Amino acid sequence: MAYSVIPKMRRDATITLKDATGTPVTLEIEFEEGNFTFTPTKSEQVVIYDRHTISNVRKGPDQATASGSFTLYLRQFTDGSEAGSAIDFVNQDGFYSSNVSTGNTGTPRVEEYCIDIEFDVVGSSLGDDDNHKATLTKCICDIVITDADPMTLQINFVSYGALSYTGPA
Repeated sequence: MAYSVIPKMRRDATITLKDATGTPVTLEIEFEEGNFTFTPTKSEQVVIYDRHTISNVRKGPDQATASGSFTLYLRQFTDGSEAGSAIDFVNQDGFYSSNVSTGNTGTPRVEEYCIDIEFDVVGSSLGDDDNHKATLTKCICDIVITDADPMTLQINFVSYGALSYTGPA
């Protein structure tokens, strides 16, 4: 099929959090603002000067793969017996206390608890051959809670694993 000519919209996407158990425990984010953002990063640049004039720019140390955030509406903080709390999922707490970190295997090995984040954009029902997906692995997350109408949770993340894109072939 030809390159997609269909602009995608907020209503076309879903965000799914995954852990590293054999059959991953997943949480599809609901009641979210539709403001998922992420910025892929490159290696650090080392600028080499010759008498205050740039003479070379070399590839320096690797950086995190990507960083980003998304916002959802606060419904409750925690629940030890019911699935659904994004706070519990990213903190390996409550119902998700037995989740397995995605940072435990492979390279790099990340000591802190990590999850994978999938950003899946519908394309197939809009005329594309398939959906479009960005998968960010080994994400360390933190949460910002905002008292507003409605109250929100902003989940910020840094991905230290692979960033992959899939879509129509």
